[in-house]
Amino acid sequence: MPERSKLVAHRGFASKHPENTIEALNAAVQLGVKNVEIDVQLTKDLVPVMLHDENFKRTLGKDLRVFVNEATQLKGVETLEEVVSWLLVNESVTAFIELKQESITRFGVGTCVRAIAQTCQPVISRCVFISFNAAACGIAKPSGFEKMGWVLPTYDKFSKKILNGLRPNFLFCDKDYLAEEELWDGPWKWVVYEVENKEQANNLIEK
Repeated sequence: MPERSKLVAHRGFASKHPENTIEALNAAVQLGVKNVEIDVQLTKDLVPVMLHDENFKRTLGKDLRVFVNEATQLKGVETLEEVVSWLLVNESVTAFIELKQESITRFGVGTCVRAIAQTCQPVISRCVFISFNAAACGIAKPSGFEKMGWVLPTYDKFSKKILNGLRPNFLFCDKDYLAEEELWDGPWKWVVYEVENKEQANNLIEK
């Protein structure tokens, strides 16, 4: 087993529990993992909730779009505010909060980032804002986050140029990008996702 302080639980312990739920987060922490990642979308009334997609077909089997419903109308969906309450109890845990592009497209970058920052305020020092959207990452710290991470959309010269301008604290990268590529030098910490077994994890940590 890789050193657990170097692991990030993607959507919680999502292989054994419902993704993006307090249940999945608790399961990851019970295994000794100290870093968790969740996805966030915004409801019609701009409440951040844990959700990867823009609808609930895959996770709840319901044909509901998050953007056209207020938070109180959505049953079985946990809010970012509930995650913050969970973090207040789990004082050693760091949460990576990923803002999804669908919410940005619907409500705008500034509105989304501010809503998440305001919700995270009680535990902001242990919340790291992350997104594929470079503009959102660029305003994360001015909006109140102490740390920010960019999720690489591509592994090429264009992304590297943006990266050198953003200079994030963390750089999230799909494992497939690194199969034959050298790691880019910089002050950031690498976080590699879609890692599915112990051997992969150990090899990437060594790299």
